[in-house]
Amino acid sequence: MRILSIFVLSALALTAAAQKYTITGTADSKYEGKNVYLINQDTWVYTDTAVVADGVFKFDGAVEDQALFEINVGNKRNRAYAIVEPGAVVTVDFTQRPPVVAGGLNDKFAALEKEVAEKGNVLNAKLQQLQAEGKSREEIAAVAEPEIEAIYALYRKAIDDNKDNMLGAYVFSMVAPQFFPSLESLEAAMAEVKYAGKVRTLVLERESYLKAAATQAGKMFVDFGGFALDGTASRLSDYVGKGKYVLVDFWASWCGPCKGEIPNLIELQNRFGGEKFTVLGVNVWDEEDKFKAALTQEGITYPQIYIPRDNKDNATDMYGIKGIPQIILFAPDGTIVQRDLRGVAMKALVEEKMK
Repeated sequence: MRILSIFVLSALALTAAAQKYTITGTADSKYEGKNVYLINQDTWVYTDTAVVADGVFKFDGAVEDQALFEINVGNKRNRAYAIVEPGAVVTVDFTQRPPVVAGGLNDKFAALEKEVAEKGNVLNAKLQQLQAEGKSREEIAAVAEPEIEAIYALYRKAIDDNKDNMLGAYVFSMVAPQFFPSLESLEAAMAEVKYAGKVRTLVLERESYLKAAATQAGKMFVDFGGFALDGTASRLSDYVGKGKYVLVDFWASWCGPCKGEIPNLIELQNRFGGEKFTVLGVNVWDEEDKFKAALTQEGITYPQIYIPRDNKDNATDMYGIKGIPQIILFAPDGTIVQRDLRGVAMKALVEEKMK
């Protein structure tokens, strides 16, 4: 009996270690014969590939625990996310927009999204009515804020109610930047959600916070490379840490707020540019021809480093930058004086340092 019990326990352990799942899907006729990719959102590894045949595709696999997968049909934009549990049967309908995922925890997520959409539609109708009535921005905001908070509350409740399963982690990953603005708040929340460490976007979000923390005021600059206007290699260290203050502007030609700061940067360069100070533009997330055209259009003459999208050095990632413009003042020795500079406050800080 003892030997039999050992064999039974071993069999149960093996069953728990890897149980089968099935994902079946439907797709439009334009995707006939196209590949469908299954990507594990923990490792970002392509787990499996299927082909759309007669409008359907299927994945058969096994998982040891709950997992989140991206299902990608034909191109990166045509994708859906599915929570897969051991023994799960999941369906994905790509003939609908957005794709409909059903089965297990995916049904609870679909119900959440439906409720959010319904509240969002009601809010949009109210806002359109208020605009038609000529209400002020402040009056519209007074109506919108509690409605938006009610939508946020749905996401918060979903996370709280599902801390012990992948649904909680998936919803968490969707709202982390809005709900948890600091490293401390993010880490505290991740510690309470069982599968948070299994969703790579959350892990990367935490890493971004860590990098931002490592490049705060008082820290030494982190070097990166790109290209000067003539195509030659150029690095941040060619300018920073060379004995002058350097005001570094991470920007892109398509970014409206970035363009709004350019006159301020030109003014500072004209007033103080020289042996003690310079402005340096770092163009990111852009196309080279549009970047160069913007230099002429905006009247920019201060030096630039262009960072191609496929550059080996990811400058914004190194500084934990999630949005632009991000303007940072570096001291003559290369330490960071202040981040997140804009407008009047930025000009006042540079004026103070130039006295």
